[in-house]
Amino acid sequence: MRRSSVLLLVVAFSFGVTLRADGRKWWSHVEALASDAMAGRLTGSPEHKRAAEYVAKQFEDAGLEPAGVGGYLQPVKLKTRRIVEAQSSLALVRDGKSEPLSFAEDANVGMRVDPAPSVKAPLVFVGYGLNVPEQNLNGLQGLNLKGAIAVYVNATPPSLPGPLQAHFGSAGERWKTYKAAGAIGTISISNPRSMDVPWARSTLARTQPQMALADASLDETGG
Repeated sequence: MRRSSVLLLVVAFSFGVTLRADGRKWWSHVEALASDAMAGRLTGSPEHKRAAEYVAKQFEDAGLEPAGVGGYLQPVKLKTRRIVEAQSSLALVRDGKSEPLSFAEDANVGMRVDPAPSVKAPLVFVGYGLNVPEQNLNGLQGLNLKGAIAVYVNATPPSLPGPLQAHFGSAGERWKTYKAAGAIGTISISNPRSMDVPWARSTLARTQPQMALADASLDETGG
């Protein structure tokens, strides 16, 4: 399922204003934006628009000038997708034997990318799967990813400096590397001990709509 939505970005720049550090004032903004009335501020929802308008009003009251065109709120077109699990299936095939996987318990399918109707491809485990020239690190050396799905551990070596971990460990940078090596898709494996949100909780959101920028030129997961 695919539909268009609009994300409102609040854009402003400082205009010679000195803001007084006030913990109580800061916390009042947190309470306003995180209140139950905002209903999680789901992108494209009335509550999300109301939250954006609240932030824009604070910028205006602080004397900030909008940097975009047409005021503080800038519309951004999005694609929205959600998986229909009743019409979908996932399986591992080993030595000719098929092992069905459960979307709830075994795997989640990310819908921020434009999925193919059907995929049958070999899986190639690449470990961390990072290519960091600055550190002479190439985790894909000797691996054949042509027409395959790269299976990687969703983490980075602790020996890497923080900025390199953040850059080369990002989904967009990983895909750029794997695509150049001939891969057609990715599967990430999270370490249960280091997940910010436990699997039992994160899997509950698997059927929620997921969004991506509609502008194809800004799609870092193309292909």
